[in-house]
Amino acid sequence: MELRILDTDFSLKAKGNEEHIKVIADYVNSELEHVKTANPFTNHIRIAILGCMNITEKLLNAEEEIKNSEEAKENGLSEVNSVRDELETVKNQLAEEKNNYAVLAEEKELLQKELDEKDDLLAQYREHLRQSKVESETSRKTILDLQNQLFESQIELVKANKTHIEKDIFKSIEDKMKVD
Repeated sequence: MELRILDTDFSLKAKGNEEHIKVIADYVNSELEHVKTANPFTNHIRIAILGCMNITEKLLNAEEEIKNSEEAKENGLSEVNSVRDELETVKNQLAEEKNNYAVLAEEKELLQKELDEKDDLLAQYREHLRQSKVESETSRKTILDLQNQLFESQIELVKANKTHIEKDIFKSIEDKMKVD
């Protein structure tokens, strides 16, 4: 293939993409033209050397940027791995907390059932106590009624005894009077 660099024609044999080689040649020619424009009275060898130095400087700067980018990438990957590890730890903690929550939920459910049973039992005791109070009150009224009846019976008995004693006294007096 034929190339023209810095007003000089070159013939090259190249394996590969000719378009890519042409792009490279155009870039080199552009750099050399910049050097020639900046130094119009310099010979071609000096222009070529200065151009090579400029291209080499750009290459070294690009390599340094690549190196810095790779280091930044490695640092980023390190941070990503650190975050990933931390995330895994947090996932494990979350799983453990979920398990703890499930255990606590089961315990809560059991305690709630036990509390409900105790509440039912308490309600039964309260009902039994209420019934006992009603029965006690009924029994107290019955006892009072029976005491009143007993008292009335005792009064009637005393009255009957008094009447009987009076009758006996009158009969005894009558008998004495008849005997006399």
